[in-house]
Amino acid sequence: MISWENLYHVLSNVVPLYVVMILAYSSVKWWKIFTPDECLGVNRFVALFAAPFLSIKFISNNNPYAMNYQFIAADTLQKVVVMLILFLWCKLSSRGSLEWCITLFSLSTLTNTLVMGIPLLEGMYGENPSKSLMVQLSVIQFTVWFPCLLFLFEYRRATLLVPQKCCENNEIVVNGNGSLGSFRNGGSLGFDEETRIGVGEASLPIESSEINEANRRGNENLTNDGHDHDHRGNTNPKGSTLIELGTRSMMVDQVHPETVAQLEPKPKETIPAGVATRLILIMVCKKLIRNPNFYSSVIALIWSLISFRWHVQIPAIVDNSIKILSDAGLGMAMFSLGLFMASQPRIIAGGNASAALAAAMRFLVGPGITVATSYIVGLRGTLLQITIMQAALPQAIVPFIFAREYNVHPGFLSAAISFGMLISLPIALVYYILLGLIIK
Repeated sequence: MISWENLYHVLSNVVPLYVVMILAYSSVKWWKIFTPDECLGVNRFVALFAAPFLSIKFISNNNPYAMNYQFIAADTLQKVVVMLILFLWCKLSSRGSLEWCITLFSLSTLTNTLVMGIPLLEGMYGENPSKSLMVQLSVIQFTVWFPCLLFLFEYRRATLLVPQKCCENNEIVVNGNGSLGSFRNGGSLGFDEETRIGVGEASLPIESSEINEANRRGNENLTNDGHDHDHRGNTNPKGSTLIELGTRSMMVDQVHPETVAQLEPKPKETIPAGVATRLILIMVCKKLIRNPNFYSSVIALIWSLISFRWHVQIPAIVDNSIKILSDAGLGMAMFSLGLFMASQPRIIAGGNASAALAAAMRFLVGPGITVATSYIVGLRGTLLQITIMQAALPQAIVPFIFAREYNVHPGFLSAAISFGMLISLPIALVYYILLGLIIK
């Protein structure tokens, strides 16, 4: 049974994080210190600086040749099973979506092994092997699963940015003498300006040379100087043609048919699936290559392989530089969480229903699947208990930073972290007692 000394050790690691979160919450809610843009800046600092250096610290100091691969296999299989279930739910259910797959994957698989896992399981099962296993699990999360999470976030954003359909959004009014008139919203265009007509989320440039050509052809085909009045009371040349472009119209005085054909809206077209997929993957790869969280893990893993193979020590200057930024990681992540919570109408974003769903995914679904995958790979005894216990730890903090950066259900994850860390200790004690009675 966990002693009072070990319990105090757990609280000494958890309570300071809540102090940081409360200070951040107060600085926005009551003291009005930070603006919304500054809050986003804090989160970006954590996402692009603190989190990558935190991963470098743990990966580079872990011996990759002395890992418990059976324990890692059970954890990996659990995450693969969850990902497969969510993928099938997304494809087969009308309620399934990529956004919810990403969020539910984070909730049910990515645990807080550093802040809660190490002190809690060390107090329950001793420093050896629990601390070593939690460090190994953290390394796998930083090396494999956080980059996978980033890939899903970037893939989702790319599917929104790559235009699937082409459609005209703007219309221009062309006067009867062939010159460009005004937009219906009152704006005006000069001949030296490049006109852009929206096409989906992109835009279609019309160069000034094309405009001059349209003007020239319009003057050549002008056949009548008489004027009619349009329905708005404006004077327009007799025989002028009304061309609709989206929500605006264009008055053209019997210009050349080829010019009219160029100005008329084209039928909506869909980008071929193969082309769209290629564009999406190219965009995702370019984004990931420039993301420090992606290549920092690769660099740290390569260094650890070299360091522990040939016993090469990292220079003290580099090591201390990494330590300064990595130490800011968890604290600034909780500070960003407090800033976000202060910007929401309620402390627990989404209400009690969201908190209940997050707790169920975190403390029931994740451990339940872990029981099955652990038995499959042959874990038994104390090692099996530790594997199930780590699956019942509260939500990891770094996925919230990514969700906030990409704006994918950050409120849901904030509720899972703040509420989950409060109830995690009594839940962990219940799991510890039950596992001690069932598993020998």
